[in-house]
Amino acid sequence: MAGNTGHIGGQAAPASGRCLTIATAGLISGVVTIAMACAFSALIFAGPLSGYVSTGISLILFGAFVLGTVTALTSSYAGTVARPHEIPAAIVAIIAASIAGHMTAGASGAAVFATVLAAIFIASCATGIFFLLLGYLDLGNLIRFVPYPVIGGFLAGTGLLLVKGAFGVMTDRALTLENMTYLASSGLLIKWLPGLVFALVLFFVLRWRNHYLVMPVWLAISFTLFFAIAHAAGATFGSLRAGGWLIGSIEGSGARDLTLSAVSQVDWRLVAAQTGKFLTILILSCISLLLNASGLEIVVKEDIDLNRELRATGFANLLSGFTGSTVGFHSLSLSALGYSMGAKSRMVGVISAFLCGSIVVFGSSLLAYFPRPIMGGVLLFLGLTFLYEWLYRTWSRLPKTDYVLIVFILVIIGMFGFLQGVAVGMLVAIVIFVVKYSHVSVVKHSLSGTTFQSNVDRAPVQKQVLAGKGGGIYILKLQGFIFFGTANDLYDRIRKRANDGALPALRFAVLDFRLVNGLDSSAVNTFIKMGEQARSAGYVLVFAQVPEDALALFRREGFEPGHTGPFRVFPDLDLAAQWCEDEILRSEHMLLEHEVYPLEERLRELFPGDAGEVRELMEYAERKEVPAGFYLIRQNDPPHSLYYLESGRATVNLEDASGQTVRLRTLGPGTIIGELGLYLREPSTASVVTEAQSVFYKITVEALQRMEKEGPHLAAAFHRFIIRQMGERLIYTNLSLKAHLD
Repeated sequence: MAGNTGHIGGQAAPASGRCLTIATAGLISGVVTIAMACAFSALIFAGPLSGYVSTGISLILFGAFVLGTVTALTSSYAGTVARPHEIPAAIVAIIAASIAGHMTAGASGAAVFATVLAAIFIASCATGIFFLLLGYLDLGNLIRFVPYPVIGGFLAGTGLLLVKGAFGVMTDRALTLENMTYLASSGLLIKWLPGLVFALVLFFVLRWRNHYLVMPVWLAISFTLFFAIAHAAGATFGSLRAGGWLIGSIEGSGARDLTLSAVSQVDWRLVAAQTGKFLTILILSCISLLLNASGLEIVVKEDIDLNRELRATGFANLLSGFTGSTVGFHSLSLSALGYSMGAKSRMVGVISAFLCGSIVVFGSSLLAYFPRPIMGGVLLFLGLTFLYEWLYRTWSRLPKTDYVLIVFILVIIGMFGFLQGVAVGMLVAIVIFVVKYSHVSVVKHSLSGTTFQSNVDRAPVQKQVLAGKGGGIYILKLQGFIFFGTANDLYDRIRKRANDGALPALRFAVLDFRLVNGLDSSAVNTFIKMGEQARSAGYVLVFAQVPEDALALFRREGFEPGHTGPFRVFPDLDLAAQWCEDEILRSEHMLLEHEVYPLEERLRELFPGDAGEVRELMEYAERKEVPAGFYLIRQNDPPHSLYYLESGRATVNLEDASGQTVRLRTLGPGTIIGELGLYLREPSTASVVTEAQSVFYKITVEALQRMEKEGPHLAAAFHRFIIRQMGERLIYTNLSLKAHLD
């Protein structure tokens, strides 16, 4: 991760007073930030711009002062430390090299420097505005939508650029295949070998002992060793500076190089040509900031407001951009340092920032003695850490497809540039996602009319017909987002089912869209093909609970599911299944306009050949004829009666506190109502109201008790009749559950 670079927050410092601890954490953070600023300036102002390294250090350090102070005071976490960051610095170095390469021939050094500085200003201010917009629009969670291997490829590519930049800082020569032999010559070997040793020692020590003092202590040791060896070799400060081993003085350089007349020397055409790289800085800086903030959230075990961090860092970058500094944001390692030392305070970030500002104002002469091998070593260490994290550690942690994508992006960045790597990486990631997602079945459940039936209680003879003919109903419960890949799989499923001679002839293909969250226009074309297939094969395509935006898309593409032809649309799956069942029953002449299933005929099943007992049992039932809208049972009423619906239709509705009703079941002729309440003696859990003029028989609690007392054999037969009805419902429920689980 970006934030893991140079992590130095592993062990808490000895507690010797809160103020001393805070000051120590702030001073350590400041020293590390100063070293980073020097390294970034050498990276950016290289080659033809090497004479402006000292000015760059002044600008970046002053920007670090502004950035660190503003972020420390406005962050949602009190211990946040912010500094200029290596990822945007690496891309700014590419921008500077591109501008210098196009202007060197006929332009003065001041004009090249002014143009590079204008590009830095635009990059920092644009990033600040971008952060502010994301923060105020509450879009901090955008990081969740960036594929992890793409982030890894970007960061691995950053590591490669930092390694190449490190060699440029130390030798003024680019690290390329053509220059490998030249860089290995004795004249240049001595320039970059000390930096390599510095980086490798720091890298391996931090792998072994992740302590917050490792980097500042190793910097101090390296400074001492460098000048001790130089003194032993008889070198003076003048000879070291002349030989390119030191930065050079930065006294007053910023004021000398930055005048109002410099603005007129800016080549704005070249600045505009860097737009793609500016966009890359925006994207990668946003990703890195949110990754660092999320990582810090885990380290300190506190919730961090990502949108507030975007706003705070956006304002800070907007201000620091006017100082000519590069983009910066949270440092995970330095922020975790204060936490690990027990110094959670805004003063940690403030002290770190003020140390950077103090160096510019009071101690700039000290930086004239900063060795280039150490600056290059810092960059080399950062680059090696990125490459270690994303090329070595991810080998065993990520799927091989993701790892190959990381390497692929790294190669593209190395061969063609950062912008190309970003673009190709996102494109490949999208293709991989589409391919993987297309293998996720859009069908959540596949059912038939024998295993799934509507919430309509029907007469036994109708149930028998549906049990035999229900196989002609093919129900697919869909899920997710439907696009050309998944829609084509759905088309193939239905086509294979229609052509499967081992199954009952397909009459209805029911598609339930309840769990579908969207579809694209290419999927609509596939549904049009399904409709044509349904027309030619002689079955009906039924849509249930289609989202309104999907219906609008269907209509725009000329596909109009309606109430005629091979298409039907229903508000939900229950109504769709009911319509299919009704059509089957109607074709079998089992669904008449005025259906009647007399109770007397049903009771003859209990007493075959004994009409007297049937008439005797009928005496306990009271016949009623009621209009539509009549409440047989009201929700929460105490149990009072059991009903047999002889003709008409009734609905079981569940009413909520707001008065809204939800249909649970529809009851047709020949069904029993209210048996559970009667037997359990519990208040009614739902209301039952007639949909049309109906005839029913009512057996009250008192009538049942009288039957049990006067005719026990009649009561026993009646109880068997009710148990049979309940058993049939239970069998249907079990079949439906099994179908869903399968």
